[in-house]
Amino acid sequence: MPLDDDHNPLRPVIESVLPVKDRLAWALPCNAKSSGAIHVVPSNWRDVHNNAFLPEMIRIGPFRRQDQDGLNLRLRVMEEHKVRFLNRLLGGELERWRSDRDRSRTTEGERVSVEREREGDDDGGRVAKALRLDDLWEAMLILKPEMEACYAKTNPFYRGLFVETMVVDGCFVVELLRFYYDLLHKKSTVEAIQDDPILTNPKILTSLRRDLLLLENQLPFFVLEKLYELINEKNNIDHLQAVPLEELAVTFFDPLLPQQNAASNLDAQKPKAHLLDIFRSTFLKSVNEKVHEKGKNRVESRLNPNGSSRGIVLHFASELQEAGVQFKKRKDHDLLDVEFGHRTLRVPPLSLNDYTISLLLNFVGYELSVNHPEPFFTNYLMFWNSLVNSPRDIQILRKHRIINNMGSEKEVAELLMRCREVIYDLDLGYLYDEIKEVNDYCEWYYDSKYHVWWRSLIRARFSSPWTCLSLSAAIILLLLTLIQTFYTMYAYHQPH
Repeated sequence: MPLDDDHNPLRPVIESVLPVKDRLAWALPCNAKSSGAIHVVPSNWRDVHNNAFLPEMIRIGPFRRQDQDGLNLRLRVMEEHKVRFLNRLLGGELERWRSDRDRSRTTEGERVSVEREREGDDDGGRVAKALRLDDLWEAMLILKPEMEACYAKTNPFYRGLFVETMVVDGCFVVELLRFYYDLLHKKSTVEAIQDDPILTNPKILTSLRRDLLLLENQLPFFVLEKLYELINEKNNIDHLQAVPLEELAVTFFDPLLPQQNAASNLDAQKPKAHLLDIFRSTFLKSVNEKVHEKGKNRVESRLNPNGSSRGIVLHFASELQEAGVQFKKRKDHDLLDVEFGHRTLRVPPLSLNDYTISLLLNFVGYELSVNHPEPFFTNYLMFWNSLVNSPRDIQILRKHRIINNMGSEKEVAELLMRCREVIYDLDLGYLYDEIKEVNDYCEWYYDSKYHVWWRSLIRARFSSPWTCLSLSAAIILLLLTLIQTFYTMYAYHQPH
């Protein structure tokens, strides 16, 4: 046994170093490029709204293995449905899958044998090929280094299950998107799919939409694309002529936060990281156009010459209303397309419930977890943080049908205010011009004593119909008294 300088055994030192060496051996090379698009949600974000990042029905990807022993009943049931989907895809043949779960150690000879079997099965594409588990597994083994590079934090303890996870979870996601699209467009499907307990249950579908858009539940999109290609080949479908997987995904997720023709907002030329990234991109078309017109995406400086912060809304909704700013619901515009002009703040309506809050926070979590060049939803959430400081602000926005919240106004206000604790970037990016105009108007208003006095009078005397009636009655009574006095004096000085 090796000894240290004091001639003591080094076994404790070696044992403590081995786990580190194991991590280093499994990690990417120093010169490898890692997109790191899929992250564990930071603990401070969980403090904002923990339920927004926890699955309620299904876990997807390698992160789900970390609490396998603590899975609740619904998560366990969905694990069984994953295998059911895979079994249906493979034609009911899962014997080899269950007898040999660790195929990550496939020998080179076995790979050659599989390739030879593929060559022998080649029929020129005239007949649909039977999809085998070997085909799926081999495809994932080839992509394994790229898949691992997409995860910013993965425990090497789960590396033996990594490929298995990609096969089972990836096939479930692709089949779910594909079957839902077929059922929605009334395409011919087998009767078993039409009676599927998942696809025919709207409540389950809503929960799945929400869970499949969690940041920790993402699979690299190129993995889903490869599996989709193999499934199309199995069904004798030309992959280049098939409905793009991005369109299948948008069709499935659109009911969560409906848009007009969301699929038309997809940018086919731009690479996609995962399903969360794809759905997020459908909200950015008009914002991207606006940014392109302005020729800038980020504010060059966050400080004014006098040292004060730039790009922050300094007034809440109640203060803006007091300053004479009107609120108006902006119809038929993208969610992020906020506009200010002629003392009117036009904001697209936002429906707030547990599902949409989870979606928005995961959008922001994705933008904050990577060096993202377009923090649009982060800017958007900062805009709401700056507008809301009390239930009164939510009440004003709800009155103008800009916010439609399912919970109490107090709960929504507290949630938005908690987000301030984790967003440190003062750069409002694409909303900078609109917010600057709001701030300039409010500065002009509060600098004028006449405006402040007049608005105070309006607020004090015309805050309700009853005060208006009382003041009107008093004015009329005063006028009648003056008229009576006038005629009395007139009759005295000008007798007939």
